[in-house]
Amino acid sequence: LVPRPRKIIKAGRIGMTIAVTIILRGCGSQGAPIQVENGWVRALPPGAKMAAGYVTDTNNGDGELRMLGVSSPNFGRIEMHSTYLEDGVQRMRMVDGYKVAPGESLELKAGGNHLMMRFPRDLEATSGTIPVSLAFRDAAGELVSIESAFELRQSAPN
Repeated sequence: LVPRPRKIIKAGRIGMTIAVTIILRGCGSQGAPIQVENGWVRALPPGAKMAAGYVTDTNNGDGELRMLGVSSPNFGRIEMHSTYLEDGVQRMRMVDGYKVAPGESLELKAGGNHLMMRFPRDLEATSGTIPVSLAFRDAAGELVSIESAFELRQSAPN
């Protein structure tokens, strides 16, 4: 893996800005410190203002990772959400990150933790693939951005 410096700015839900300065290449491969797999976004009907996104992130490193945020040029805002049961009703709330222990995977999936992708733009020009940047903080406090591509799908992969 060869890190390539790059600066990405992402506004958080309370206006805090995170500067991400490292990009890792080949992060979908085994042995990479962070493995991003099976990213997909549910296709939107015309006029819809939000979609759900799903992905599996695996921590192949020795220390805990914290997923800080997600961005894409095809969505105005991407929020991280948690789903929980309250008084027999399934609800969701925005969270400020997810922790991923060493050797563990974080699965963002329907009915659980997921990405709420708001204000879509130019999805018809994507040819079914949406560029996505995932921001993490590693155990040493370093900020890491993973460039990935999520598939635009009508339904969940088998």
